[in-house]
Amino acid sequence: MLLACLSLLLCAAITASTHAQDSGQAPLLLDDGWEVAPPAEAGFDPVGLQSLSGAIDSGAIRNIHAVLIERDGRLVYERYLSGNDERWGDPIGVVQFDRDTLHDLRSVTKSVVSILLGIALQHDFEAALRQSIVAYFPDLAGRFGSGMEAVTLQHVLTMTAGLQWNEMTVPYTDPRNDEIRLYQTGDPIGMVLGRPVISPPGIHWYYNGGLCQLVAGLVQRRLGERLDAFAEERLFAPLGITHYEWLGSRLWPSAESPSAASGLRLRPRDLAKIGSLFANGGRWQGRQIVPETWVALSTERYVPRIPWSPDGTYGYGFFWYPGQIDGRRVIRAAGNGDQRLFILPELGVVVTVLAGNYNDFEQESGERVLALVLAALQP
Repeated sequence: MLLACLSLLLCAAITASTHAQDSGQAPLLLDDGWEVAPPAEAGFDPVGLQSLSGAIDSGAIRNIHAVLIERDGRLVYERYLSGNDERWGDPIGVVQFDRDTLHDLRSVTKSVVSILLGIALQHDFEAALRQSIVAYFPDLAGRFGSGMEAVTLQHVLTMTAGLQWNEMTVPYTDPRNDEIRLYQTGDPIGMVLGRPVISPPGIHWYYNGGLCQLVAGLVQRRLGERLDAFAEERLFAPLGITHYEWLGSRLWPSAESPSAASGLRLRPRDLAKIGSLFANGGRWQGRQIVPETWVALSTERYVPRIPWSPDGTYGYGFFWYPGQIDGRRVIRAAGNGDQRLFILPELGVVVTVLAGNYNDFEQESGERVLALVLAALQP
């Protein structure tokens, strides 16, 4: 009986340490750089957050794995569940998530790559954005697709390059999808740069993961190191991110950067730090990590409307989705499976959502979580 009681106490302790707090309590204070506070102290109605917790726990918002809320630099809400998950497309079964569990970011990776580019350019933004993308790849001269010289770095970042590319009309489970084809080639940069330009650059928005791989190649040529090595030195280490995976195709050369479109896996609190970084003008704990000018430039709404936002909520920046919700500015990073990072600078609010709804683009679970969070925010 004594052993049974001790076992139950141990299980309770583990549950308390790995699962979220009750809606009225502060998250667990750890030695990871996060300050914490009770939701009410940060301006949230605990009853409103109970509605959020109830919707998540009951499955009314389907297959949510983690939800975290920051307000004014303090973590105020943290919840983890279990559910089916994948590791970059490979099913890994049911996972019991906690704050130490790595999770796919999928296309939220693109927003991280945009951050890394801003760090790498070292304030030389305007000239770099106007530069033709082919100028960054002199080693591939003679292999560019027709019209590629007219494509600038800004066209690449805003996905208005006008390349021949098929990623929005066939699912990611179809081998005809060009991002999937990208992972089947041994020369990803050459594959993208070899595509012809079929519409005038700067006019039409079309989702293209290959463009993100070009940015990875640009950073690698500019700095002489792989994208993930640069990330570890200049972004992850300053944020205290010590555990991550960045996956890529086994067919790519070992010197090639990993998948810049979708390969990054982070722990929930670490992804939330990246949101906090942009909510605070590129600063974490008072240290300027990303140039503030780049934070502003990369989150401007260069593309006013995109097909994936028929209500006009979101446009497109430099691998970010700037938008407006109820008259308030919101910056969103989004990935397949309902991975979401919502930054509302005027409110000092960052909402991090990780989920397992891969290749199901009808759920919009992240947006439903955000709506309940904003409903719980007191005037």
